[in-house]
Amino acid sequence: MQVVNLLHSGFTDYREVDAMQRRLHADTLNGGPDSLIVAQFSPTWTAGRHTKPEDIRDQSLPVIAVDRAGSVTWHGPGQVVIYPVVRLKQPVDLIAWIRSVEYGVIETVREEWGLPARRIEGRAGVWLTEEGCPDRKICAIGLKVAQGSTLHGIALNVSIDRAHAFGGIIPCGLADAQVASLNWEGITSTVSAAADALIPRLFHSIRPQLATPDQELETRTTA
Repeated sequence: MQVVNLLHSGFTDYREVDAMQRRLHADTLNGGPDSLIVAQFSPTWTAGRHTKPEDIRDQSLPVIAVDRAGSVTWHGPGQVVIYPVVRLKQPVDLIAWIRSVEYGVIETVREEWGLPARRIEGRAGVWLTEEGCPDRKICAIGLKVAQGSTLHGIALNVSIDRAHAFGGIIPCGLADAQVASLNWEGITSTVSAAADALIPRLFHSIRPQLATPDQELETRTTA
């Protein structure tokens, strides 16, 4: 599996990464390699298939309609995005695919940073839950499977600026939801370091769902 790491490029336009994932998706359908795209986006709202007009209160950022599940979310500085573009084993088990991605993130957040990460039934993403505190989403997850290969992925909040992220939307369309970031939890990490922690665990977690699970990670910087 190739790791297409774009973090060296700084902030990447969402549309460029979307075009890349679709090109890689087409490649997988023709026998090309599985990929993990790793990026940090310029500030953007992405609106999934379930977004309602009232979920976006601030139109000052680009609003990009996307074909993943879920509602609207923010992407921008201090957030690491990883898109697995992989062929799944047949028959495709969509729930097992989602759970494998969730578990890879949960394991990373628990083991690397010691935070109480878990999934919440009926709510996408990875959440921090602890007694006496509201549930906070630290990682958004929005996935799609087309023709047996995957698109979209995860967005983990690492070091985001509270004043400039999420305030203009109802995150994921959940009015009662709160958002978390590693730095808001007292943890200092760079986006690059967070990616380094996530990639091997995510790969290990999703591996059983792959059409060709017997593969290793290879890093490249372009695609």
